[in-house]
Order: sequence, then structure tokens, then C-alpha cells
Amino acid sequence: MIQELIGELQATKGVVASALVAEDGFVVESLRAEQAPDIDFLGSAASTALASARALAQELERGEVEEVMVEYPEGPVLLVPLEGGYLLVVLIDSMQSLGRVRFQLKKSIPRLQEALS
Repeated sequence: MIQELIGELQATKGVVASALVAEDGFVVESLRAEQAPDIDFLGSAASTALASARALAQELERGEVEEVMVEYPEGPVLLVPLEGGYLLVVLIDSMQSLGRVRFQLKKSIPRLQEALS
């Protein structure tokens, strides 16, 4: 089920790579296009970035982190914390694809949460 849901997300136009990552950085499931970077490194780096975002949120007293977006010239990376200590990491090809990918995430995240519980 999880592989299928990651596959649906990966099939979204503009998604270069998608991964379900445990908060310790271990990649549980992933799919990527040929040009995508190494997913194992991505998992540990994303986990560290989310921990930093959570520390910032706590310092600013802004509540829980719902999503972290890091924008690069080659396209953004989304980090979405999930219940149960997981993180969804999505590499996107360009800012123009961001809306489409976020729309798909709104459909995929509840189903992914259900599969993880």
C-alpha cells in the first residue's frame, strides 16, 4: 500500500523523487527519476532539516511544523512530517509544478497516514 501511494505521488507531473523517511533518516520507501540525487543521502539530510525547522518553530512559538519548503534554482524540495515519526520528502522539478504537487499531496497524505497507522 505504501509503495502504491508513493508511486501515485511520483507519477505526478513535476515530481523528480519522493521518499518516505523515518525521522532517524532511514529511507523506508522511495522512487526517483534517473536524474534525481541519491535518495539515501536525501533521507538523512531531510531528517536533519526537519529537526532544525521544529527547533525554530518551538523557539518562535509557532506550533507544529506542517511543511518545510526549501527552494533551489533546480526546483523546490518539500518536507512533510507525518504521524508516527515519518517524513515525506518530495523533490520537484520547478516552482511551476508546486501547485500541482501540493494538490496531489492533499489527496495522498491522509491515505499515507492511514497506511502507516
